[in-house]
Amino acid sequence: MKARVVRPEEAGSVRLNDTVFTYGVGTDATEGQLSMLEVTIPPRTLIKPHTHTNEDEFSFVLSGPIGVRAGDETTEEVPTGSWLIKPRSVPHAMWNLSDQPARVLEVVMPGGMEHYFEEIAPVLREHGPEWTKRYRDIAEAYGLTILDDWSDELKARYNITL
Repeated sequence: MKARVVRPEEAGSVRLNDTVFTYGVGTDATEGQLSMLEVTIPPRTLIKPHTHTNEDEFSFVLSGPIGVRAGDETTEEVPTGSWLIKPRSVPHAMWNLSDQPARVLEVVMPGGMEHYFEEIAPVLREHGPEWTKRYRDIAEAYGLTILDDWSDELKARYNITL
């Protein structure tokens, strides 16, 4: 690993629906140790609930508030400046209930989640009978379980969309 500055125009960026994942420090720069991503969550938007089997995830709320569900615990208002710990194998979800974009810094260990976002982005723009299978296959390849039952529940409870 070598010291360097990554300027904003050098960072990678992936849009999943209207949520933007920006990363300047990825697995390539850290020899696989971690990835750092800034997640911009649009107003009234849910990040698809999921479980990681390979990574631990740590978050810092840059601008919020956001809502969080981790395991059986739901926190409806997590203010700016809060820290989140989401260990591997603990199901979790985040959402933005406000009318302004929310921003969260994610540190994922080990790294590599940016590659998942790069692979899944084009699939999210597809339609047709094979879409769900491709979506699930990519998630499975990265050790992710997508929690559709949580998605349905949280969307209904908070009047938010994916």
